[in-house]
Amino acid sequence: MFIPRTIKGLSILSAGISGLVILALGAAAIFISHHEIEAQIDHRLQLEMDALLDYRAANGAASLAQLVRLRDGGATGSTGYLADGGHDGRMMLYALVDADGRRIAGNLIPHMPPPGWTEFLPIRRPDGSKGVAQALSRPLPDGGQIVIAGDRDALSRADDRILMAALVGLGVILLTGTVSTIAFGRLVRRRLVLISGTAQGIIEGDYTRRIPIDGSGSEFDRISVILNTMLGRIDILMRSLRQVSGDIAHDMRTPLGRIRQDMEGLLRRASDDGITRTLERTIVDMDALLDLFAGLLGVSEVQGLAARKRFVPLQLSEIVGEVTEAYRPAFDDERRMITASISDVTIWGDAQLLKRAVANMLENILAHAGDGADATISVVATGAEAVLTVSDNGSGIAEEDRERIFERLVRLDPTRSKPGHGLGLSMVRAIVHAHRGTIEIVPSDGGLRFMIRIPTMMEKD
Repeated sequence: MFIPRTIKGLSILSAGISGLVILALGAAAIFISHHEIEAQIDHRLQLEMDALLDYRAANGAASLAQLVRLRDGGATGSTGYLADGGHDGRMMLYALVDADGRRIAGNLIPHMPPPGWTEFLPIRRPDGSKGVAQALSRPLPDGGQIVIAGDRDALSRADDRILMAALVGLGVILLTGTVSTIAFGRLVRRRLVLISGTAQGIIEGDYTRRIPIDGSGSEFDRISVILNTMLGRIDILMRSLRQVSGDIAHDMRTPLGRIRQDMEGLLRRASDDGITRTLERTIVDMDALLDLFAGLLGVSEVQGLAARKRFVPLQLSEIVGEVTEAYRPAFDDERRMITASISDVTIWGDAQLLKRAVANMLENILAHAGDGADATISVVATGAEAVLTVSDNGSGIAEEDRERIFERLVRLDPTRSKPGHGLGLSMVRAIVHAHRGTIEIVPSDGGLRFMIRIPTMMEKD
């Protein structure tokens, strides 16, 4: 069963259902009124027939013929809401024949019907027009026959009027239903756009965004208040988390730096080779810890979106080309290739952050793609987006790890023996989000392919 899942589809479905209901009601009205009018005509014919037969029994056949001639040539009198029916203002038509079938009175019925009821009897009206009537025929005691017919023109016109009323009603209902559903759809769409815009801003890292409230107290306002309360709570938790991690990293840098200086002092005064080697290893470990905390602070700073205040128009192609050339010697030393295909694209951004993002991805290829893995980097403009693609032909990663590698401190090496702290790609994603862009791993024939999309038309914050 087809169920529309869009506001436009629901509007069309609602208007269609309303139209079908009106059509059904119109058809029912026509059917009921048609049969009611037919029953009224039959009742009038029966009363007229009984009156004529009683008149013949009381006054004789000659008087009946005279009465039929009189009524056939004049008005029929009131027939309730069927009065003034027919083209000439008459409803009742007559014919009287003798036992030999000769017409005695009434000449509006070309062909005499068999005794009983006839629903569709061809007739000839006084103005010469032809029509259809429902008729009642009765045999007479002398072998003759009398026919009384009711012109169905009034019935046809009543059906036409009801049909026209139903069609007009259908048009009005469809018009008002379509207008109301379109208005309702636009109202819902407008509120959903506000909600989706807020959600998109939060996805981009702006946790201060809130859903607008118009103060109407509607269901949308109530759900917006609830969602805003939830978003406020999430914002507080995220701020607390960033502050805690940042404070820890900041507070640890000072004592670690002091310890490192003390170690360097001890190293200069050490005379024993074993102590010297121990101090050197300790200093290397201290440097690694300092780099780790510096990376954590860097990610927190970028995620705070303060960098957007420094955004200026810049050529992404120049930034990528500069970083690529800087890393080309490192690839050449390992007998690996780095291929670049760069087009001119202008975006709003921070040059140093973008350079760091590209450098981190190239560092990731050097460290984790595997021996002999080459790199390919490209920049193209697609619509209102700049698309930066960085790929390699290395060993790749499992599909279930494609989201994990963007998390802080995540390293896919179970032994954690390779250099690094698992912050490189986390920093890349934070930089991309700060530029209102997206980063994803797209399927490739081998290795790993990162695709970054950054809007080219973006206002400076």
